[in-house]
Amino acid sequence: LAISTVQHMKKSESHRPNAKSYLLLLQCCANLLPSGSVECEKALSSIFRSCRKDGLVNRQVLKQFQSTVSTEAYHREVVRDAPTYDGIKSLPETWTRGLGYRPRTRSGTDGDGMVTEKRNPIISVGGEVIGSTAYNDHRMRRRWEKKNQKVLQGGRS
Repeated sequence: LAISTVQHMKKSESHRPNAKSYLLLLQCCANLLPSGSVECEKALSSIFRSCRKDGLVNRQVLKQFQSTVSTEAYHREVVRDAPTYDGIKSLPETWTRGLGYRPRTRSGTDGDGMVTEKRNPIISVGGEVIGSTAYNDHRMRRRWEKKNQKVLQGGRS
């Protein structure tokens, strides 16, 4: 039932699956299928590949997948082809592209005068967020914006 629901959501124009949908689907399969069976591992790997393809792998999905499949399957699906970022194996950007982080644009010197910077967090294969300069700058700007809004509204700074 859970698998057919996500498949229906993928075909729907109004309801698209998100990272939470895949997390719940992984949890359903892990709880309903016999633990450690070949059938369970194939189903979980298939779900994870679909999540990767849709660009919706977040920390929770990665941790759930890691905790429910064998070490060999996790290594085969995640670690083996992972690129390195500052010496740490991390998830490819295509796996996290659909998480809802919007690109930030600023004026620049390219053809149309706008430069787009990604601000997706970089996630290691172990599920930890790797602090990149662009992502840390984004977080700091958001904190400043919130503080400035409070000051403008007469709140404490």
